[in-house]
This record gives sequence, structure tokens and C-alpha cells, in this order.
Amino acid sequence: MTEQPKSVDSIAVPLLKQDTRAGVSGYTLDLLSKLTGLSRTGVIHLALRQMADRYLHKYDMDDGPLSDAQHTAILLASRATSIPADHFTKRLF
Repeated sequence: MTEQPKSVDSIAVPLLKQDTRAGVSGYTLDLLSKLTGLSRTGVIHLALRQMADRYLHKYDMDDGPLSDAQHTAILLASRATSIPADHFTKRLF
């Protein structure tokens, strides 16, 4: 049986009397709960997970554009360097 992760922290989520662009009512939360089969807490976690997937980077930010030295190093390391340029339809650099 898979062990459930332990709750680290919790917050109170005050529900609105009516839905707005930035929040939902208890009625809407209950409808979502019934529709998905999730608990109210499960619905909130799912919404937060979807927001995290949408807005948070899934990778470390890089240092910006490659330098000329980095371009040269990539070209020297590439096995495709000997292939004529007209054999490619698009270039990365």
C-alpha cells in the first residue's frame, strides 16, 4: 500500500458568497467536488497543481544566449559538421 505524504502546512481558504474571476463560492467548490469525485481539499490541490504547472518553470533558467565560443564548441563537437548546409531545412543557430 502506498503511504500518503504527510501534511506539512495548512491554510484556511475562505470561500466567497459568489464566484469571481479570482475566487469561487462554496457552491462551485461543491459542484467541482461532485463532478470530479474529489474531496473539497482534493479539488483545491488539483487547481493549485494546474496553476503550478502553468506558471512555474519546470527547468532552471539559463544564462541567456550562447556566446560565440559556445557556438564554436558545439559546431566542433557536432558529427553533422561535415554535412553540407543545403541538406538542412532549418538551422538551430
